[in-house]
Amino acid sequence: MSRRKKFRMLAAAKGLLGHVSLYVALQRGLGADRLCYRCLDELSLADGDTVIDVGCGPAYYFGRLPRVRYHGFDTAPRYIEYARQRWGSDRAEFHCAVFGEEHLARIPPANAVLLLGLLHHLSDADSRNLLRVAARALAPGGRVIAVDTCYEPRQGRISRWMSDNDRGEYVRKPAGFVALAREFFDDVDGEVVDDATRLPSSFWLMRMRKPLLTGRDSA
Repeated sequence: MSRRKKFRMLAAAKGLLGHVSLYVALQRGLGADRLCYRCLDELSLADGDTVIDVGCGPAYYFGRLPRVRYHGFDTAPRYIEYARQRWGSDRAEFHCAVFGEEHLARIPPANAVLLLGLLHHLSDADSRNLLRVAARALAPGGRVIAVDTCYEPRQGRISRWMSDNDRGEYVRKPAGFVALAREFFDDVDGEVVDDATRLPSSFWLMRMRKPLLTGRDSA
């Protein structure tokens, strides 16, 4: 597929997915919601935990969380407005902003940081910036979990096509995601998930613990 044709497809998809109800229906129709729930199950969150969800979109999976202190970040105003109207403000804060250093002073240390379907949309430089802040955001014993479309040797033709045509411009092999994470975390592991969605697709589910940068005043 030519770069121009892919750009037109991405622009059309972005326009459609700007409609929140359509986006949520598509996520559930494709089974992407099951992939998100799998990530949440990995964390075994408890009441009172602090959670930072970067790239939260409309946070359609919020109802699956226990009574955590939740901070969701997204740059799409429609998604944030939907989330605020749907879930209210008693259990959650939704920020229409890029999560960055400036937020660390205003959010308690997090037990978990969610990066669900985000890193494959970010360049190496932007991924490093985000992972650096995520590492510093964690409370002792906290974890970061990410899941992204990936390339992997076992994937079939349909799965490969899905990776080639993902909206993300930075779909990587698992080793590429791991190399970025290990710049900021001492403990990184993960696995390829290829049975979560209804269409054959490959995703890299990555867990990050023991940040190498500790303390909110670290540079």
